[in-house]
Amino acid sequence: MTEMHNDSGERSLAAALRAFIQEARRTPKDVTVVFLAIAILGILSVQLGSKRFFVEQWYGALGGDPLFELYQYLYWFSSEFVIYFILPVLLIVLVHRRPLRSFGLGAGDWRFGLKVSAIFYLLMLPILWVVSDLQMFQQVYPHAASVRNDWSLLLIYEAVFLLYFIGWEFVWRGYVVFGLAPHTGAAVAVFVQMIPFVILHYGKPLPETIGSIVAAIALGALSLRARSFWYAVLIHWSVMFTIDLFATLRFRSGAQGIGLNALSAIFSLLGA
Repeated sequence: MTEMHNDSGERSLAAALRAFIQEARRTPKDVTVVFLAIAILGILSVQLGSKRFFVEQWYGALGGDPLFELYQYLYWFSSEFVIYFILPVLLIVLVHRRPLRSFGLGAGDWRFGLKVSAIFYLLMLPILWVVSDLQMFQQVYPHAASVRNDWSLLLIYEAVFLLYFIGWEFVWRGYVVFGLAPHTGAAVAVFVQMIPFVILHYGKPLPETIGSIVAAIALGALSLRARSFWYAVLIHWSVMFTIDLFATLRFRSGAQGIGLNALSAIFSLLGA
């Protein structure tokens, strides 16, 4: 009886596997490639593109350098650009065989994109000023604490951070959204990219983590409407640059609060 039960279970498993394979064969190639690519790119990011990997490989040679923390972030930002931008672009050309513009790499509706980007930034500006007064944000931004003491290092950090956001935004708001939307519909494509985006915000300040849900949906929808992911890059990087700048100015001036006294202290530092 047990052997008969096992045989029946094996036949059911085999039948389920055959059904899955048949369904997978009917799945559009773009959808299959996008999901498999995201899984592989994520592994590459963690295993080869992380700060942890850089420390393991270079701590012996560079660990004593006072800028070692900054080097970690520059490596991480650059690696994410290669893994999440360069490699997907190669996939589009060599595997998907679709025009790059069809994955949001063109300028798209630039008037609409720039207008929405400007409105969003202006709405975020007072919010960023307020949250920059919170210790939970001041302890996190900029990620490389050493750049707060040197304007030149901060500019280098932010410039390379832009590369990071090109990779970060393209993989979610470009490759995933534009790769899936023609087959799954816009809403499903936007919600799919929202999930990993929010997960990758775990461990950040709670307001930022919760806000990542809204941000993922808004940026995904904006990219589709504007037919370009570049406006998501502009918004995301400008917001991060601003919170880094506010946190640095507060650190260097000792400004506290959100009123005129804090603004005066910061403007005094900028004018010095």
